[in-house]
Amino acid sequence: MIKMFTARTSEIDEINEAISEIKSQIDFDALKKNSGGIIFCHIDFIESGMVAALCKELPFNIIGMTSMVGADEHGYGLYDLTLTVLTSDEVSFEVGMTGSINQNNYEKEIDQLYNNIRSKVKDDPAMIFTFMPYIRDVSGYEVVAAMDKSCKGIPMWGSITNNIDFNYETVQTICNEKTLAAGVGMMFVNGSINPKFIVSSIPERNIANNRARITKSKGAVLYEVNDMPILEYLANIGLVITKENITTTPLMVYYGDAEEPVALGFYTLFEDGSILTGGEMPVGTSFAVGSIDKEGIFESAEDGLKRIQDIEDRQVTLMLPCVTRYIMLSPDQESELRLIKEELTKSGHPFMMGYSGGEICPMPGKDGKLHNRFHNYTFCACVI
Repeated sequence: MIKMFTARTSEIDEINEAISEIKSQIDFDALKKNSGGIIFCHIDFIESGMVAALCKELPFNIIGMTSMVGADEHGYGLYDLTLTVLTSDEVSFEVGMTGSINQNNYEKEIDQLYNNIRSKVKDDPAMIFTFMPYIRDVSGYEVVAAMDKSCKGIPMWGSITNNIDFNYETVQTICNEKTLAAGVGMMFVNGSINPKFIVSSIPERNIANNRARITKSKGAVLYEVNDMPILEYLANIGLVITKENITTTPLMVYYGDAEEPVALGFYTLFEDGSILTGGEMPVGTSFAVGSIDKEGIFESAEDGLKRIQDIEDRQVTLMLPCVTRYIMLSPDQESELRLIKEELTKSGHPFMMGYSGGEICPMPGKDGKLHNRFHNYTFCACVI
């Protein structure tokens, strides 16, 4: 059994006051033998020294990240810090973080981190919480693939860091008192648990009926589809991609080993007409173009929330919807947050939510096993 507590503060500069506020919301007498914490916060909490002071004060290990918004059953806000505490007598929590990663060292750093944490625990973890950096020369799916290789397919759930700065210049990953712009944080969850992973992406009605086949690509870069340049193919179906609108078009990618398509986005339009996407684009893989709108965002959120609420014995509920959803709900950007809070507070179960710069969540494959995937645009949740 795992018990979950949440706490939040909007106090950034008065560190002692903020710590007292956080601690007043946690029943420390109810903490079990093992505990671990997860933080979502605005960058100001790191720059003021609040996060480091809080992590030093609390009697358990913590990982976390900067996020556009943090939310729990008590409220939400862009300029808040939200803390989740997981505590159990039977389940343990062990954390660690890489050094700063780049294209040359990310695989080695991740492998060393995994093996370092693994050496501290008796058995393989049941699952891993992870928060990863946004860095321009290593894509999210590459980092997820490296982690998946190191942990040999153990289910991972987490996010790419983000913040209110859309250029991602002020993102940070947190591990206890240490924060890094390019660090990968991990929390092993060891013990007998049965986590449920929920991915709700683009509604079926927002996915085109026609599929295209990738005929030229390199990693996450698309060059040709159906033997024609990607931009020409998109123009033929009425979609003109520019640098201004590139992030608003999801692709539903039908990987050969997946039961359901994976939602990925366009990231960068290059001078040669190729496009950097959010995930691997193997030649021969098919995809369909989707669309994202307010109705579709709400439909996927309602679907995800229903699936959460159907798990009546849930002890832990964590959510990471894509930050693009928040942006595209303008001018009423808090509408998804309100929906989540209104629906989940009815049950009395605690929950925590942050917005994600890229979702990391397993999905079932055709072999019946869970496979770690990187996503965009989705409503993702982990329920234990």
